[in-house]
Amino acid sequence: MRKYRLLLTDARLRAVLGALKTCGPGLGDLAEDPGSAPAFFAPLRARLRRAAGNGAPASSRALAAAEEFTERLEKLFSGLALHGTAPDAAVMEALLCLQRACGEARDLLSTGSRAAAFARLRGFSAGGRKCLALARTAAAASPGGFPQNLKFSSIYSGLDAAFDAYERCAEALFKI
Repeated sequence: MRKYRLLLTDARLRAVLGALKTCGPGLGDLAEDPGSAPAFFAPLRARLRRAAGNGAPASSRALAAAEEFTERLEKLFSGLALHGTAPDAAVMEALLCLQRACGEARDLLSTGSRAAAFARLRGFSAGGRKCLALARTAAAASPGGFPQNLKFSSIYSGLDAAFDAYERCAEALFKI
């Protein structure tokens, strides 16, 4: 009941959860067609901007983190499209973990399931970060293909930063 009351009275929370709900399933489509990122993220960012002045002050941290999350994801996919690079196995695995973590966000406002949802999304986030860290270490240690390794190292760093923003958003939602 608490979750529905919050969503009815706080436009910021509606925008944040709407962005996370949309990003989760959209990650797979964006991995296949990274060039569609600007069109995908523009309405999400616009909705988050419109909600900036409407809502409880406690939800402002979640809104700021959600804005950063969508910006980082758009930058990641736009970079993939710009370089004509397909996501490698590590990026795909990390995106799957992020997709699963986004699916848990809806329960962060619910009194009965919020602790379990927060623990699950932290687990998904940790799994994605571990995959990225291993891939980044392997890319740095590889003697050949320096430009490709450098490119993927920046992709891994960008996706890791998106995980940071997502975790800040989830923590802010959890604390509301």
